Amino acid sequence: MNKKMTSFVACCLIGFGAQVAGYIYLDQVLFAPLSAEDYDLSDIKSKNNEALDKAGRSHFAKVKLKGKAHYSHDYQYMADVTADSVTIYKSGQLDSPQKVDLKGKGVSFFEWMPDRNLALMALYPNPWRGGRWDVTLARYNPEGTTHESDAPIKDLPKYSKIVDVAYSTATNAVYMKMEVAKGFYRIYRTDANYDTRRIYVQTSHIGKIAVFYDEDKFFYDDTERGIIYLFDGDNSSWRVISPPGRYRLIGVGKNKVIYAVKVNGRNEVTGYYTGKLRVGFEEVKHLETPVEYNSVTMHMIEEAAKDFEEDKK
Repeated sequence: MNKKMTSFVACCLIGFGAQVAGYIYLDQVLFAPLSAEDYDLSDIKSKNNEALDKAGRSHFAKVKLKGKAHYSHDYQYMADVTADSVTIYKSGQLDSPQKVDLKGKGVSFFEWMPDRNLALMALYPNPWRGGRWDVTLARYNPEGTTHESDAPIKDLPKYSKIVDVAYSTATNAVYMKMEVAKGFYRIYRTDANYDTRRIYVQTSHIGKIAVFYDEDKFFYDDTERGIIYLFDGDNSSWRVISPPGRYRLIGVGKNKVIYAVKVNGRNEVTGYYTGKLRVGFEEVKHLETPVEYNSVTMHMIEEAAKDFEEDKK
């Protein structure tokens, strides 16, 4: 009898132990909340964007490019851009591309607007046949097959070109970085009223340019002195926004975060920074080994900022 009771108790204990182990497995392993390493939403979003980009580009896979491909925000259009030609293809109608009439001019800049199927093109005399050297920023609507030019910028130094453009989609303010000689630049501004004028800034050594999407606030940096400036288009005022030291601009985000880097005397990056107006800048990542400035992107700093915030929790 005692042996039977002992066996019964032993079986109960074994069964209870197995049940407890099962509950522990279900609670802590099978149904446990996923950690950040297991389920990184930002990583999934990035992969989704990559998949969408790949799918969008695939619509134009049969096109034999002559130059560089530029895709509209919804991948309805692709522009094949060379130094003296712009050919625009529409998804599903690749056999009938639009050849943009450049009126004998060269192309120094091309970019689709980020929220609509409207392209910005910077044109310059090519070849030059004497006379004035005028440069134009043109807007091209592929659904209208005509390009409407902003007021041209006239009487520039010979060989001047627009090499970069920053635009505020909500205010229609457009800032142009004009190369007037090798390594020397000017800034020009235009808007929906075609009020085109030069913006006098503190340096001719201009690096990155950027603007808020919903405010006429223009950012640029001095590549020689390592200073980041803000120009307010509403009142034409300017001020330094970078901390003491040498800093370079990387860009601005839709959330109005300013992305910047700290650089050494060789223009190598030693730290990632994020900042906001009236708040200041904060280092989100220090680099033990400096890297080239041109290798750093806004996305890299954004990811570093996320890790920095997680570490503070």
